[in-house]
Amino acid sequence: MDYLEWAREYYLNAQRVKSVIDNRKSRLNEKNLTADMKKQLNDDITAYRRIYYELTKIGDTLRDRAKASAHGA
Repeated sequence: MDYLEWAREYYLNAQRVKSVIDNRKSRLNEKNLTADMKKQLNDDITAYRRIYYELTKIGDTLRDRAKASAHGA
């Protein structure tokens, strides 16, 4: 596996996490949620956002390494 393939894996996982975030956000609009349920959803969204940004940051780093190694080769 080279850096680009590795980066693609991270981006793919980031997109999966993004879909979880979007799902949690849409659930916030449900009318039957208690305040505790809304807080839990917001906490989940915050945690998943951290994971999403970390995955994209690592993907960017790997993509940059792929570019650097292509220029250096």
